[in-house]
Amino acid sequence: MTKIKPFKAVIYNKDKVKNLNLVTAPPYDVISLKERNALYKKSPYNVVRLILGKIYKSDVKNKNRYTRAAAFMKSWIKKDILQRDTDEAIYVYLQDFYDPQTKKRVKRLGFIALFELQDFKKKNIYPHEWTLSKPKADRFELIKTASCNYSPVFSLYSDKEKKVDKFLEKALKTKPLIKTTDADKTIHAIYALKNTAGVRGVIKLMNKKKLFIADGHHRYETALNYKKYVKKLGKKGAGINSSATLMYFTNLEDAGLRIYPIQRALKNISLKRLENLTKNLQKYFEIKTVKDKGRMLNEVLATKSSDYVFGMYLKRKFYILRLLDKKTVGLAAKRKKPTRVDCLNVSLLHNLIIKDMLKADFEEDAAYLKKPEAIIEEVNKKKDRVGFFVTAITANDITEAALNGERMPRKTTYFYPKLYSGLVINKMSRP
Repeated sequence: MTKIKPFKAVIYNKDKVKNLNLVTAPPYDVISLKERNALYKKSPYNVVRLILGKIYKSDVKNKNRYTRAAAFMKSWIKKDILQRDTDEAIYVYLQDFYDPQTKKRVKRLGFIALFELQDFKKKNIYPHEWTLSKPKADRFELIKTASCNYSPVFSLYSDKEKKVDKFLEKALKTKPLIKTTDADKTIHAIYALKNTAGVRGVIKLMNKKKLFIADGHHRYETALNYKKYVKKLGKKGAGINSSATLMYFTNLEDAGLRIYPIQRALKNISLKRLENLTKNLQKYFEIKTVKDKGRMLNEVLATKSSDYVFGMYLKRKFYILRLLDKKTVGLAAKRKKPTRVDCLNVSLLHNLIIKDMLKADFEEDAAYLKKPEAIIEEVNKKKDRVGFFVTAITANDITEAALNGERMPRKTTYFYPKLYSGLVINKMSRP
């Protein structure tokens, strides 16, 4: 059973903050150091101070980015910069954005509510990717210190008849509670669904839905760990509602659902392995040199995951790798019968090239980046680097693998647009 519930969100006070563009921010995991500095300068109340605060040399155990985040939160509430909503609500979230590929405006509809935490073994909520240890440790320190969910977990559910949407669309007829535009000209609008019948309707419809985590695996697993942590606190944890976490829900059948690939740059690779890489790849791939990034990307992105076509950037040259024999997929996975996840393009890339040929560590040696330009920039920094480019997988790939009890390689999917931070906050402790 999927249990969701309305809540009183902590939101920016529009009487105090006239321009929400100055205080909202992208999710912490896509903010570069340069972008963080720019967000700091935008406003002393920018949410980046809460989700990705600066680190100083003088930081110690009881004085660091996490304690500062908690202090900022407390101060902003005291100054009435942030305030709790007056009534419990389900927060309808409409994103109006440019599709990066078609350049046309698209809308994606969803909602934010609290989700009663469940272990994955109950098979009501499914992960689709493996996680990394460092981001989980970071998010745990933040939630432990601040007792807040600053950004929602992104989840998917199936509703072909769009029954949930009918309730959400009623809220769109009201004035938005929050409206802001990001650097990519995506409009983020939040509407409060407080109608009792509407809230009950959404809760009832979601009751039997299976959920699939699209983005925020680290946040969800951290929320589970925090729940256990608060339970161990006993009386000291009284007043902290750690049994639920902030979650965004959108329909798998929504016309605005966009999934893009995340590209990979590998570092700390021995120069000898890089020297022999093309020769080793020739055993399994047809290799073609292309003149520039644009041609490489056009060819890779025009394929399906099952075509096993990769782009490679090595020694300032661009290549197209096309698999010669699909039997290699099973050999690379070291199974007689490859699983659903084994058959993904990114799994073949990880198993055969990154793990076996390059002997790279997926956490220490890999940079997972959305923009191809960022991969090229990263590879150009040193001679011990190489970049790879893949085409996107589908929503069907995600749900089938999840229902099969499988997880994809780390950072397989990039759901676009990202959910913005600073729109809706869940404060788990009492005021």
